Amino acid sequence: MDYSNATTVELPVGPRPTPPPAHRGGPWRELSGALAVGMSVLAVVVVVFQVLAFFQGMPGPGPLTVFGHIAAAVLAVFVQRFADRRTGWQAALSVLGVVAVSAAALWLFWWS
Repeated sequence: MDYSNATTVELPVGPRPTPPPAHRGGPWRELSGALAVGMSVLAVVVVVFQVLAFFQGMPGPGPLTVFGHIAAAVLAVFVQRFADRRTGWQAALSVLGVVAVSAAALWLFWWS
């Protein structure tokens, strides 16, 4: 085979893949994420118990407890999303916010 008249064609090079971002989390951010998920699961459980109690003609947890759990879950997830997108003191304050919201909800609706 005669390759003397062959030409070389340069293939276009696309953008280089970006490396994954450095792990900015840590045990505290993971703990607050678990608390936010736990508050969401707890809110769903309380809603299910209220619906079951309604259909069985029983009082159930009550509207204040149901809406309080929903509000705490929404607030915890919102603050956790903020913590996941920030670094430094803003992230630390957000993690403390998730812990505070979770602790307040558990104290008000379960232990007091």
